[in-house]
Amino acid sequence: MVKLLKHELLAILRILGFIAAAAVVFAVIGRILFAVEFSGSGGMLQDVLATLFVTFYMFAIIALVFAAWGIGVSRFYKTLFTGEGYMTLSLPVSPTGIIWAKLLSSVIATFLASIVSILTATIFFIGMDAEVIGLIGEGIGDLLLLMQSSFLTEPLLSFEAILLFIFSVPASLLAVYACISAGQLFTTHRRLMTFLFIVGGYMLLQMFSLFCLTPIYAAAASVSGHLTMWIMIVLIAAADVGCFLFIRYILKNKVNLVL
Repeated sequence: MVKLLKHELLAILRILGFIAAAAVVFAVIGRILFAVEFSGSGGMLQDVLATLFVTFYMFAIIALVFAAWGIGVSRFYKTLFTGEGYMTLSLPVSPTGIIWAKLLSSVIATFLASIVSILTATIFFIGMDAEVIGLIGEGIGDLLLLMQSSFLTEPLLSFEAILLFIFSVPASLLAVYACISAGQLFTTHRRLMTFLFIVGGYMLLQMFSLFCLTPIYAAAASVSGHLTMWIMIVLIAAADVGCFLFIRYILKNKVNLVL
């Protein structure tokens, strides 16, 4: 499993590396152009270029985070349910190990993409005029102070929030993995059925959340905020486990690579 995890992670990072490099370049150039403008020697061209490179930087950051998730989903389908599946499923790795390798590689890649986003933001803001930083980062600073205050006054609530985050990160990946796996139960139109499962599953989840979970959360909140958090943690953890077991069942019993 470790070798498979390493292979999956490197395959994702090969693509993310180009996007991350582009984000760094755009952040550096944009920062330089803003510095020229703030020094008073900039002109119309500097304003246009600065705006252009900052726009490129923002798109690169968005692409970086979404690509980490999207590439993981794409590789799950491509390496398991297409012609490559013959090779993947013939490896001396159990279906459980395969799922863990796919899931962990995507989660790690998403985490690394977030770190790159923070580092490039640091590059962009370093040395910038204090008034500009205040205007842009005031909301972020207030949020950080609020988080710090909450951690000191409500450590249990902070722990619950961290635990909820840990279970929530892989939830979207496992849900899509499960929809892709469910599409393999059909002998024809698998891609269409996978798409319908994803869209239908999302709509059902939103309706279930609105009509079932929201009243439960509201009732729990009237008792205790901790109760609400633990209900959310248990439900998301149960969904993660359920999706994982369903995917493993498909890989062990229902995979048919004949198109």
